[in-house]
Amino acid sequence: MKWTMLSIVGSVSVTWLACGEAGDLALSAGAPATAAAMGRITDCGTPVAGAAVMLLVQQDESGQARPVDTRTRAVVTDRGGGYLVEIAPAFAIPGPAAVRLLVTSPGGAMQDVTGGTVEFGLEQPPRDTLRLDGDLGAAAGACH
Repeated sequence: MKWTMLSIVGSVSVTWLACGEAGDLALSAGAPATAAAMGRITDCGTPVAGAAVMLLVQQDESGQARPVDTRTRAVVTDRGGGYLVEIAPAFAIPGPAAVRLLVTSPGGAMQDVTGGTVEFGLEQPPRDTLRLDGDLGAAAGACH
């Protein structure tokens, strides 16, 4: 009788602990941390329409389930060279993250133009919008 009761209490305790750990793990791995970046892409000051813009996002904070090292999906600049990218990578947590602006002009090669720091938060829509403008000609040293 004592062993049966001890076995039942032990099973319930282990099950309760496992659920608690799984709950914490799910929260740290799946929190929807978001941010946004917007800007204007130019070539020696002239707006570049139809350029593909992506962001390389990197975040490695203590307490994070897994570091973030990913690219956003590409968006295309409008006729004035403007773009807006919403950032919501898996495993991101509230706090700072480094971003690099990657731009492919129509018919051109991808260029790593500039970078900055964005602040992830739990708000929807994102509270922080990083302004990140890029000049393809200046980055390549081609402007006079």
